[in-house]
This record gives sequence, C-alpha cells and structure tokens, in this order.
Amino acid sequence: MSSVIFSTGAWPVGYHPDYTISLYNQPGHVALQGGQVWRSFFMLHEKRRQLLAVFQVCIDNGVGKSPLRAPYGGIECSSRVSPTQLFDFISFIESSLRAEGVTQLTLKSAPQGYWPHTSALLHTFLINQGYRVVHAEATALIEVEKSGERSLHAWERRKLRQAAAAGLEVDVLPAEQLPELYTFIATCRQKKGYALSLSREEVLKAAARFPEAYVLFGVYQDKKLIAGALSVRVSDDVLYNFYSDHDAAYDALSPVVMLIDGMYQYCVRQGIALLDLGTSALGDVPNFGLLEFKLRLGGAPSPKFTFTKSLS
Repeated sequence: MSSVIFSTGAWPVGYHPDYTISLYNQPGHVALQGGQVWRSFFMLHEKRRQLLAVFQVCIDNGVGKSPLRAPYGGIECSSRVSPTQLFDFISFIESSLRAEGVTQLTLKSAPQGYWPHTSALLHTFLINQGYRVVHAEATALIEVEKSGERSLHAWERRKLRQAAAAGLEVDVLPAEQLPELYTFIATCRQKKGYALSLSREEVLKAAARFPEAYVLFGVYQDKKLIAGALSVRVSDDVLYNFYSDHDAAYDALSPVVMLIDGMYQYCVRQGIALLDLGTSALGDVPNFGLLEFKLRLGGAPSPKFTFTKSLS
C-alpha cells in the first residue's frame, strides 16, 4: 500500500516540506491576497512525514482562482513526485472542488523554467485532463553562473561601460528605503502612462511580513536615484524582478543595464540560481521591444501559462 495520500483542509501538522515552498504558496502570503474562502490541498508521505505537493485556491461564487493576487500560484510539488501521483493529485483537486459546487477553476503556474521537469509534466497533465491555456506570457530568465560571467549582447555591454564611465553606481538598498523606492518607481511608471498592480500600503505590508524576501536595488548618479528595482526572493533559487523602472531623463545612459547587472552580481554572491526579469506584455500582446531587451541582457525565454477548465 502506498504511503502517499491526498488531503484538504488546514496545513498538516508534523509534516515537513520535501522541497522549498515558494513565497506565493506559503500560507502567510495567501493571507495577504484577501478573499473570503480558501481551500488548501496537499500530497503527503505519511511514513516519512513529508509534504510533497500543495495547491491553494480562492473560491468566490463558484469560481476558483489560484492565485487570487500574486504573480503565480497553481500546483507546486517536489521533484520526487511520480507522474502518476501528480496526475492523480490534479484529479483529486478537481473532484473535491466540484463536490463543493465550484464550476470553474483557473490557475496560473510559475514560469516553466523554475522547475523544468515538474512543470513539463504538470502542464501536459493539465491539458490531458481538459484544461486549456487562456493566457501565455514570455518570461526572461537568466541562469546565474557562479563565476559571475554571463552572456550579454555587445551593445548592452557597451552601455554598461558607458554607465560606469558616467559615474553611475548600483547598490543594494536598506529595507528602510522601500517607501522612497516604491514612490520613485510609481512616479516613473505614471509618467509613462502605467500603474503598479499593488498599492504602496500593500507592498509595505508584504515586506513587513516577509522582510527577508524583499531585496531593493538602486542606481545612482551623484547620489541621485535614477533607476530602482524592488525584487522578491520567491524561493532559495529564484530572485524575481517584481517592479523596476528608471527616470526617462537618463535614457541615454541606459541605467537599467547597470541595475540588472547589480541584481545579477547579488545573485552570484547569494548563491541564487535564477534571476527572473519578469514578463513583457501589453495586455495580451507581447511587448517585443522590452522582451528583446531582456534577451540581450542574457535572459532566456520561458513560458508562463494560465490554465482554466469548466467543472460544471
């Protein structure tokens, strides 16, 4: 008899994760997303007292969403989960939600490059079970070399040298500068006709709840902030460029090139395997200029899928 079981309800007491659970799937972050009704599903190895997989979904008027408000949610599992177990876990989630009267389920997966092996199986099995892709985004991921070397387009390497010659410097900023950094990025976005997805208060609340996960970067010229990034360490292996922007008055110096280089060097020092530069889209249409810029910075494209299925 298999020691692996599926369960739903409160987080299981006495079980230890067999993998590092991403920030956005931790119960503390789920609580920040709001919503009235959440359901949590688990795959457990009873003999080893291990948590092998988790799925958390917010239910509202018969519609399940995972996540409710986060860059990704969906099913996350250990690399030791077998294909059969993963397939059956999807079926268990679906049948349980259908029994509760849920008529539609939507889930947004992490970029496939985070966990290439398990993501390939998960996405295939979701399609096998009738889920369809309703949104596809291209994320740019940089694999971090321990040596600090990386592939950088000749033009961007030249821009990096020009920025250094102009006296630009990149620093990791103290947590106390988060309000200032948020205001700077929001102002830059506003001038370009865009808005941030989270309010200042929401970001400060999340950073206060997970202070070790939020890493701030700034590029300065003569002590003036001209580019900044709010990044999130979503797991031990991934640093995610959550919000970043620059003062358009400094376009000629391309300060974002130095900003991303500073983030990359931080990953080298901290032993982080992937730097996620984020998606590049204008609504449902790719932002080709931004995507190509990220690829020139050394990023490799990785798909990020949102799946949905009618359960009625």
